[in-house]
Amino acid sequence: MSLLQVENLTVRYGAIEALRHISFSVNEGEIVTFVGSNGAGKTTTMRTLSGLVRASAGKIRFKGVGIDTLASHQIVKLGLVQSPEGRLVFPDLSVKENLLLGAFARPASNGELQHELEHVFALFPRLKERINQDAHTLSGGEQQMLAIGRALMAKPALLLLDEPSLGIAPLLVQQIFQKIVELNKKQGTTILLAEQNARMALKIAHRAYVLEVGEIVQQGVAADLLNDERLQKAYLGG
Repeated sequence: MSLLQVENLTVRYGAIEALRHISFSVNEGEIVTFVGSNGAGKTTTMRTLSGLVRASAGKIRFKGVGIDTLASHQIVKLGLVQSPEGRLVFPDLSVKENLLLGAFARPASNGELQHELEHVFALFPRLKERINQDAHTLSGGEQQMLAIGRALMAKPALLLLDEPSLGIAPLLVQQIFQKIVELNKKQGTTILLAEQNARMALKIAHRAYVLEVGEIVQQGVAADLLNDERLQKAYLGG
């Protein structure tokens, strides 16, 4: 079933078209990835879905509801939740405080919040070890875990992950991607991933879209695109 449907989405920053009439979908239970170089439009796509950037044209439907004109907090309440590029954790708040802020948009009892915290700690045990540390004391990889965990506290029907490998040591990148697969396979979380590391993204995704200068130039089954000669030359060092 189609959870997210986007038709002819266009975004302009002044005279610049950051996105040009892109159409795509995400089905329930999938990992779908956008791959492309820096400046291709991946983050703009994510920010537009989240209501942080307004589309100039096109339609966005989530769970069958038009969300083009909704405020960001309303979109979160519907279950579309983003872990942003650059992590953007609250540096002077503790790990626990950061996580609890992720649940701000939904009513929950203390018992429910504790249950969700334990769910996040089961996925990222390192966060439990650092529960009372301020976020700025964490490594880049740990901050990425915290950003994803904070998004999970909102109980997303669709989790948007924007460049989760950015600025993280290679070993931790592997761990983060393993956790993304675990979220999808074991917990059934639907995920839309924007990622410059095309090889890693295509290895874990079901389907993929290739963005170049604001346009979708290729799409298909991720495993097929991983073996595509043109894509290998452009993004995979082939």
